[in-house]
Amino acid sequence: MGADTNLSLRSATRHQLFAGVRATLAIGLSVVPFGLAYGATAVLTMPVSQVSLMSLTVFAGTAQFVTASMLAQSAAPISILVTTVLLQLRLVLMSAAIARKLERVPRPIEPILSHLITDESFAVTMAAMAEGEVGPRFYVGSGLTVFVIWQLSSVAGALLGSGLGDGWGIAYAMPSSLICLLFMLVRDKRTLAVSLTAAGLCLALRPLVGSTWNVLAATVLAGIGGVWWNARHPG
Repeated sequence: MGADTNLSLRSATRHQLFAGVRATLAIGLSVVPFGLAYGATAVLTMPVSQVSLMSLTVFAGTAQFVTASMLAQSAAPISILVTTVLLQLRLVLMSAAIARKLERVPRPIEPILSHLITDESFAVTMAAMAEGEVGPRFYVGSGLTVFVIWQLSSVAGALLGSGLGDGWGIAYAMPSSLICLLFMLVRDKRTLAVSLTAAGLCLALRPLVGSTWNVLAATVLAGIGGVWWNARHPG
């Protein structure tokens, strides 16, 4: 009986992991052009081994790309640090949102899970959780899918280097993939209203606070507005 139980648990674990992989693979491939662009930019100021090491330890596409671009422009280290931290503050909000769904995870494993959070793994996991019972293993499968794709594409970009020209349309890869992720999460009128409000605030705030702060400010303000509306109009 015990052997049968262990076998069932292992089977369920594999099922959840591969379900996360399958759900993320298509949208995960959208990071390939961005990874290629990062690798091609980063290799201008660092060897391929360091390009790969940054992808392994940082694993934050926007922050890595901005860091590589600022290094190529000989920016001061403190400027790079402040800029990338501000860019990644959205992950605090995403982590807080998904942590409530993963309450049963042992604390020693939490740092590993936090390293796997990306726009793609967050959107796919939250969408799956809204549809049915999925847990940490699904999230791990989703995060690992993006992780592996990012490592391979960033190294490929570093090896190809200047062979990647502007004609590939790489600049449009990340915005288009994020729009696809938004459609995965918008499931009712309230969510749509919050999303449109955030987009409008983002555009309105950019001339006032710049392109680093406007996204974070719009996200926080629209989120607060959504919470207030739900409190006033429950159900």
